[in-house]
Amino acid sequence: MNDSEKRLDNIETVRNHPEEAYEPTLSSETIARVLKNQRRETICRVLANGSNVTTLDELVDTLVELEANATEAEIEPDRESLSIQLHHVHLPLLEDIGLIAYENRCGTVRYWGHSKIEKHLD
Repeated sequence: MNDSEKRLDNIETVRNHPEEAYEPTLSSETIARVLKNQRRETICRVLANGSNVTTLDELVDTLVELEANATEAEIEPDRESLSIQLHHVHLPLLEDIGLIAYENRCGTVRYWGHSKIEKHLD
């Protein structure tokens, strides 16, 4: 199992993010560990620069396009594998730290944002 497939141990979690404006307290270590993974960093960039609500399918489409352009390979990243990774690994982890809300039944991803994350992405 590679780094992108592992859940991070010992990270701060905020399970149920409230609807009102709220920014969970995240340590610099937690932010660095979450964004250390290139795919999670890309997910955060896409969400921070897009609308606050998207779907899993739209996110997969965007990531496939970005990754295909970045590698300039003729082989496109595997959509099904990417969708599974997002659903089971990356989105739950981002939800655990309070950065997003992911409704897996309808595939909706709501980006809450975080000033420290966005500062790191700049």
